[in-house]
Amino acid sequence: MTLTNSANLVVVITGCDTGFGSEIVQELFQRGGYTVYATCLTEKAVEAYKAKQSSRIRAVQVDVTNQNDVNRLRAQIEAECPQGVYCVLNNAGIYAGGFFDFASEDSFQKIMDVNYMGIIRITKAMLPSLRIYAKSRHSPQGKHLPRARLLSITSIAGRANPPAHGGYNASKHAAESILDTLRVELSPWEIDVSMLEPFYAKTPLVASAHTVLERVWKESSVETQKMYGPNFMQGVRNHSQQLYDRSMPSKWVVDAAVKAIRKKNGAAKARYLIGFWWVGTLIRLQETLPSWIIDFFTKRIMKGVGAWPSDPFLIKDTQRN
Repeated sequence: MTLTNSANLVVVITGCDTGFGSEIVQELFQRGGYTVYATCLTEKAVEAYKAKQSSRIRAVQVDVTNQNDVNRLRAQIEAECPQGVYCVLNNAGIYAGGFFDFASEDSFQKIMDVNYMGIIRITKAMLPSLRIYAKSRHSPQGKHLPRARLLSITSIAGRANPPAHGGYNASKHAAESILDTLRVELSPWEIDVSMLEPFYAKTPLVASAHTVLERVWKESSVETQKMYGPNFMQGVRNHSQQLYDRSMPSKWVVDAAVKAIRKKNGAAKARYLIGFWWVGTLIRLQETLPSWIIDFFTKRIMKGVGAWPSDPFLIKDTQRN
């Protein structure tokens, strides 16, 4: 066991194999002043971090759906960080699903287990260390320390419901709901709770979305595929590629997360929406306009890109027979 440098603030970040997590770890490492516990799903990613041979990056293999892994992480941090944890960033997340007709019950359960229950498990495990740090700010030596914070990367899907992403949307809505609750419940301990809500970003998760959609399409029944028609998947594929091409750089999310960690009051706001200038307007319209208006335009878009069932009642199929 090696104790962390008490001069460094301790940050725990989940999902650091690739994407936002790995970029945020690298940015904090370059800036200095932090000991980062980077949790990774794979042993390969852990070894890559260990190759840096730095005591300021401590990679730990953790599956956020595995309570034993989470318990092991908690024990390690409590042993190595008697000063407590300054910041927890829940970043681990997956995309699974597709249109409701194609998505399996298992995919709904899996995505909720990672994107929602993963936050629950990690947060419960880290709360004692967050409280230790928060209490230290009331000592003469700790008056200069920034407030403890619990950050989570959610999504605009936590406030909107784009078609073809039902399971993902639901998991992000659930995550935002519990974080809204925790923001009030944890305030007596001076632990700030904040969400980072990215628009579509150029990450491996977004890049692979169409692959997931195609896989669940191929696994669906013949009757389902007939209802949607032979050109349906091509429309979905084209729309998915367009979304990726128009996505924002992942650096925008990384910069926002680093700022939320580093700034004195970086987690003071409940939500930080990250995206193009018009994304905020789009979200406000989604939340204020009547549902029938939102549904009307959403259906128009789906039909326009070809992501609409061509024979929903199998009438053409019956006529052919």
